[in-house]
Amino acid sequence: MQVHHWPGLFAVCFLAIVFLQSGLDKLFNFKKESAWVRQKFARNILHGCISPVFIVLTLAEILSGSIAAAGVIQLLFTTDSTVAIYGTAVSCATLLMLIFGQRFTKDYSGAATLVPYFIVAILGLYFLV
Repeated sequence: MQVHHWPGLFAVCFLAIVFLQSGLDKLFNFKKESAWVRQKFARNILHGCISPVFIVLTLAEILSGSIAAAGVIQLLFTTDSTVAIYGTAVSCATLLMLIFGQRFTKDYSGAATLVPYFIVAILGLYFLV
């Protein structure tokens, strides 16, 4: 592994942990998690389509974490960072979905808590590309 990939490796590893935990938690606690999201969107125009949106978000998180985890493995055993870059980019898109939902429900403090994750993802891309 090249030395300049170390910051990217740590960033993509962080994203793999965050998204695999979050996505798998949503998957294994689907009823509880989707009920919480339904309640959050109760007085919102998106209320009618929460179930499909929640499924898409869950799949996006699992996909982000899985690709990022594969990227960690690739970085550890090769000099290629392609999968790590894809995992980090998909993670950025997933974070944008999450931030959109938080802002849409006017949960500005919730959206603000996602900013450090987005910064890690952007820095990961910077160091990997």
